Amino acid sequence: MDLLGTDIPAPLYLLAMLAVIIIDVVLPVVPSELFVIGSGTMAAHGVLLLPLAVLTAFAGSWIGDVALFLLFRRRLTHFLDRFRWGRSIHRGLRSAIEKAGSSPTYAAVVAVRFLPGGRTASVAAAGIAELPLRPFMLAAAAGGVLWTAWLVGLGFVAGASTGLPAGVSALLGMVVGTLVGAITAAILALKKHRKAKKAHEHPEEPGTEAS
Repeated sequence: MDLLGTDIPAPLYLLAMLAVIIIDVVLPVVPSELFVIGSGTMAAHGVLLLPLAVLTAFAGSWIGDVALFLLFRRRLTHFLDRFRWGRSIHRGLRSAIEKAGSSPTYAAVVAVRFLPGGRTASVAAAGIAELPLRPFMLAAAAGGVLWTAWLVGLGFVAGASTGLPAGVSALLGMVVGTLVGAITAAILALKKHRKAKKAHEHPEEPGTEAS
């Protein structure tokens, strides 16, 4: 099947989506969510098979997570530092960890991926902390299932309920998904700012122990 009246075959779209999702864990600026939402909308319009869209999105999420985890857990980032583009990627990864402030826990691997840059930060932090591989793979799988279900489902609902053309429905789903992520990130950033402000206004007195 061709996509949305174009000459792009469905298998090529799925292959591109798989690659983009894997790359997104290293370069969070890549809009993998838009591809996944679009695949759900196309599935609602019969352009893509829904099981293939779900399987492709999940596979890309899980493979990318495990690859980045092993990169940090086995301390292989020195290979990136040999190249200019690699050093740029390494700096971006460190920046994502610092901005997200992700704790190296399995819960973070599952939940933080829904925030902008959160997937990169939580997975890299887990690798740096050298969490055991098998439990991490299970956590990454759980997070991938939830992430895939949310984005593919969002696109599918947009395509099935609006009655709009596939391209317009996909765009609508992308806008909604982007807004939800941005609002969630803004709320968490505001809470973090208020907490930091409160700590600054009420510092612990010298010589006292934290309770």
